[in-house]
Amino acid sequence: MKCFMIRKYIFLFFIFCTFLYSKNVLILNSYHPSFSWTKIQVDSIVNTLLASKEDIDIYIEYMDTKRNNPTLMYKYKFLTLLKYKYLNKKIDLVISTDDNAINFLKMFRNELFSNSKIVFSGVNNLNILDDYKKDDITGVFERMTPFVNYELAKKISLKLDKLYLIGDDSVTFNVLKKLVLKELDKTKIDYEFISDKSIDKLTNKLKQTNKNSMAMLIMTASYVNKDENPITMENALKKINQAYNNPIISTARVFNHGGKIIGGYVVDGNKQGVLAAKMALEILNDPNLKIKPILNGTNSYVFDYNALKFFGIDIEKYLPSESIKVLNKPISFFEHFKQIILIISIIAISLIVILLISLIYNFKLKKVNKRLEKSNKNIQIFIDNILEGIIISVDGICIDLNKEAIKLLGYENKDELINKNILEVLPTNEKNFFDTKNAGETIFIKKNKEQINVLAMNKKVSFEDRRVNVTSFVDLTHSKKREKLLFEQSKLASMGEMIGNIAHQWRQPLSAISTCASGLKLQHEVNVLDDENLNKSLDTIMKSTNYLSNTIDDFKNYIKGEKIITKFYVSQAIENSIDLLSASFKNYGINIVKNFDDVQIYSCFNELIQVLINILNNSKDALNKNCKRDKVIFISIKDEENSVTIELVDNALGVEEEIINKIFEPYFTTKEKMQGTGLGLYMSYTLITQSLKGIILASNKEFIYNSKEVKGLCMQITLPKYIEKKDND
Repeated sequence: MKCFMIRKYIFLFFIFCTFLYSKNVLILNSYHPSFSWTKIQVDSIVNTLLASKEDIDIYIEYMDTKRNNPTLMYKYKFLTLLKYKYLNKKIDLVISTDDNAINFLKMFRNELFSNSKIVFSGVNNLNILDDYKKDDITGVFERMTPFVNYELAKKISLKLDKLYLIGDDSVTFNVLKKLVLKELDKTKIDYEFISDKSIDKLTNKLKQTNKNSMAMLIMTASYVNKDENPITMENALKKINQAYNNPIISTARVFNHGGKIIGGYVVDGNKQGVLAAKMALEILNDPNLKIKPILNGTNSYVFDYNALKFFGIDIEKYLPSESIKVLNKPISFFEHFKQIILIISIIAISLIVILLISLIYNFKLKKVNKRLEKSNKNIQIFIDNILEGIIISVDGICIDLNKEAIKLLGYENKDELINKNILEVLPTNEKNFFDTKNAGETIFIKKNKEQINVLAMNKKVSFEDRRVNVTSFVDLTHSKKREKLLFEQSKLASMGEMIGNIAHQWRQPLSAISTCASGLKLQHEVNVLDDENLNKSLDTIMKSTNYLSNTIDDFKNYIKGEKIITKFYVSQAIENSIDLLSASFKNYGINIVKNFDDVQIYSCFNELIQVLINILNNSKDALNKNCKRDKVIFISIKDEENSVTIELVDNALGVEEEIINKIFEPYFTTKEKMQGTGLGLYMSYTLITQSLKGIILASNKEFIYNSKEVKGLCMQITLPKYIEKKDND
């Protein structure tokens, strides 16, 4: 049940998104879907819209005015139907085909699709927009050119006496008739219109025509038979073919149905539909785009081969071959079997090429094999001279290794490890190491059972049609010793400064002890010492000695530097660090501003103190160098969900941006050569990232202090609240 409801909601969401983002286009046709002219236009429009890959929903309606008289009542009923069907649909654009549809849209512009853009196709009335005031209608006109076809008829028949213009007495024919008259009246052409609604009456007239004549089809889509029933255009054209004995010129490609219809300079419904659809896509992408209607470009010369042959007409005598298209032309032997001939030719050529390649390949293969043998030797030499140890294994079994690996693991030759399980070189707690892909530190066991620290990395590669594991590693023993030495150097440098700090801290309590002791002695000698003064002086001495003892304990804990993971308050680590440096802060006039969240963590207390002392010492030196007054260090602790962030910010002008990314590198220092070792921040970075499993970042920060804009270095430390304790820590 839950699954069904989820599918239901997904379906509704999909429908909602489709409604929200898709464009709705309505194709409104003047005629019925089986009318070939309409079908050609609709197919070309739909195919062009779909080929654009735009998110478009297409709706198609037919007025069917060929088979139904488009009276005013008929139009109103059709209007009511469309209003009902598209009541809850937003139509973004309407594409109309032929005259009746665009006239209908104009007539009911304010009642139907009033906010929709309109693109028409195949409109004969060139003045259709003369009485329309808005600029939201454009499209493709259907421009018939009877004079061009008449000129062609004169070339084909030099004895041409008369031109018969055939029509069907429909509304469209009468519109076209006016256009034809307007074009032909300018010439001395002897022409005659033969039109009738009845196909039988029309064909009877055609049987009585002049022998030295030609006919031209103007409109042949709306005929009825003797029973007053409509007949298809195809049947009407057959009857016209039978009745008329001379060549018939076509003015529309849809009339090209062979027989005696030779073709001509025709209007093309497919071209009109494509152009109209392209205009629609441009307008959908930019509704404010203004496009002028297209008048030309949908006509071309199209002829029927069989009709031309029947009358013995060589059309290429009268028109350039590249400008004409001949339909139903018989296919030559080569064209008929073109694909088979091409395939056979390609196969034959391919076989010859393969044979030549095989000969060349076999010749080169011998050379390649020799080079490969030499290359394999060179590769082995190269691998054996790499400073890293390399072990190649399959399913945990060693299949090869280089000389450095043999040397680092203490073996005499590779045969001692070949075909053995590589887990033998790992201690028990590191057996999962070979399942990891990232580089990391681990422990390998030598032949003599000695353990060595290594930095190793595993990688799966394809080799000789199988997946192998390549393990590369380097010995870190010397690196670990060097790193330990760096830590000791850094700590000794810090201890030197801290001893000076302790000397400053001890002066005041030692002075107090000396003053009390000498005062007591003097009072005793002059017999004025009473119990009150004695107790008061002894309290002062005890307080001072406790302070000295605490200072010694803090310093002793810092020197011990034991790496013990324990639970402690972060604020306590900061307070201890400040206490160890408090005398020098006071001496240099440095103010410490604290903003602490109360946070406890499981981590290394002493190592965190060492990091904090290094950072505070650097801030102290920078403040002493760059600031004369208002010296300050802001220290904050921020509690996060699984971590804690410590931020230390001074106002010592910061670090140059060009070198700020280098301050954690070993031996890099911004101090004078005799004042800095370049190890403090390097050791701090190592302790934070490796021992404390945290992150330390350095950046310059600008802020307001004592009503002044100041700039300083911000050290941000992020530590996890819990780190695991390992056996080797």
